[in-house]
Amino acid sequence: MRKRSYFLLVSIILFTILAGCLNYVFTYKPEYPWIPLEDGWTVQYRNEQYVNTDLEQLGKDIGPILEKGDTLTLNRVIPLSNIDAPFPAIVFKTQFSAYEIYLDNKLIHDNNTDKVSGIDFLGIGFNFVNLPLDFAGKKLSIKLYITENNTRSDILTPLLGNFDDLYRIVLHSALIPAFTSIFLIVFGIVFLIISLVFYLKSSGISTQVICSVLSTILGFWMLNFYDVADFYVSPSFATFVEFSALYLLAPLLYIFLHILHKRQKNSVVLFLCACSSAFAILFIVLHLLNIVHIHHFQVPYYFMSAIGLVMLIIYVYKDLHYKSKNLSRFILMLGLCTIVTTLLIYEITSALKLFVDYRQASVLSMLVSLGALFFVICQLLNHFIFMTRMFAQRKEYASLTQIAYIDNLTDIPNRVSCDKRLLELADTTSDYCILSLDLNGLKEVNDNSGHPAGDRLLKSFSAALKEVFEGTGEYFRVGGDEFLVLFTSIEKDVLDGMLMTLDAKLLKLDEEDPEANHSVSYGYAYSSEAPEHDTHTVYMLADQRMYEYKRKYYSHLTTR
Repeated sequence: MRKRSYFLLVSIILFTILAGCLNYVFTYKPEYPWIPLEDGWTVQYRNEQYVNTDLEQLGKDIGPILEKGDTLTLNRVIPLSNIDAPFPAIVFKTQFSAYEIYLDNKLIHDNNTDKVSGIDFLGIGFNFVNLPLDFAGKKLSIKLYITENNTRSDILTPLLGNFDDLYRIVLHSALIPAFTSIFLIVFGIVFLIISLVFYLKSSGISTQVICSVLSTILGFWMLNFYDVADFYVSPSFATFVEFSALYLLAPLLYIFLHILHKRQKNSVVLFLCACSSAFAILFIVLHLLNIVHIHHFQVPYYFMSAIGLVMLIIYVYKDLHYKSKNLSRFILMLGLCTIVTTLLIYEITSALKLFVDYRQASVLSMLVSLGALFFVICQLLNHFIFMTRMFAQRKEYASLTQIAYIDNLTDIPNRVSCDKRLLELADTTSDYCILSLDLNGLKEVNDNSGHPAGDRLLKSFSAALKEVFEGTGEYFRVGGDEFLVLFTSIEKDVLDGMLMTLDAKLLKLDEEDPEANHSVSYGYAYSSEAPEHDTHTVYMLADQRMYEYKRKYYSHLTTR
């Protein structure tokens, strides 16, 4: 528990430092004066006139919702002030609206007015409109043509200033979400590629894949929800991507819960995952076919999200109630709960219409960003745990392989490795050679000097065997004092020379360790010499020649 609290505390500190650094490094000071156009608005709506209206509280006067076909005229009775800027402009945000801009009742700009009577999707986004140089002292009017039902009536305060300054002011107001969203997308894609390319054959990869996809989708949602993409793509496309990503988050949440709790009965979660996936795809298809625009499905989406929230709470309760000791699950669930909580807080404030735009609640926009970054840190920590476990498993597998295929005493391949290699040679047509070797006098050394001396003899002989045949043949210990060397291709005179070298090394070992007799009997045979050409016959022929050599060796000792 102490480690978990320490991890949480360190993460919060890192988030605070990161946010402070970003805000300090990218602090922007406009070059020219800029003015929020808050006061002096008269609004005309449905043959009614609302004088001295606060645009951000417009819903209190005309109602919270606008319908398709409504026209909203915003007249500012206070003339525009001179800001002495080389490229004067205004910036304002529209929701599903075409618009016209007037100065002293003269049209200076319009956008999408030809689509008012159609079924085109206009989206939500910022609009930057250049003003003529003689704008000062003139009265500004904005005429909005609503193209969608259930459009929110409150309007973010327009800004007057130099074009470049306004561009940077709007972008800077979403600085942290912008960096966070881009980071999430890059991280998600890179993490997904790494997971698929390097760890595809490893168990547990599904968790990392879903985490990567979830991070990427969350990044695309933030990129468009916080209007960062408005500077590069049309508002209609940005809004479509925003809602598409939003709708895909619900099924990903269900998949995530299922993967983290595979051993539990997840039939309900799988059913909800299938339903939410089907609905998300249906919403997207209907929008692309221009039948129903995608933002009209927010109510069913929020209903599915509420069910997902309940399921998340249930699983958190189960983990706490049964005191789950799965550290990886705890970390990922903590990250998931954090990002869901931050999104829930923002959605509640949005539903209550406490703010017209997230820029009026920088704490909330930062909260979502920090929640997303915390989720990323949880993924990285889980990846570290995954890598540690995988490394331990591979190390254990290598250790088991060592036990299975390597002789513990001599550290050279054992009988199992030899049999496996002989089976492979059975299918070859090349003229291979088998060399059979048997240590002389190992039993006497064990009886007279003890098993440690015998072990020393086996080790020193194996070392000599490695030195002589390394790179030329494959050597194995196939029994207590029996060894075997395989050659896929070797000339007889070359092999005889190598055996003479081995004998010389053994004589030298006799001088270094006179307690043991370092000598070996050997015999070899080529596959071309055996009628059947199978490895067993060749091995038996080499073994027979080895025993003939051994008899000569012992008869020579007897005659002496």
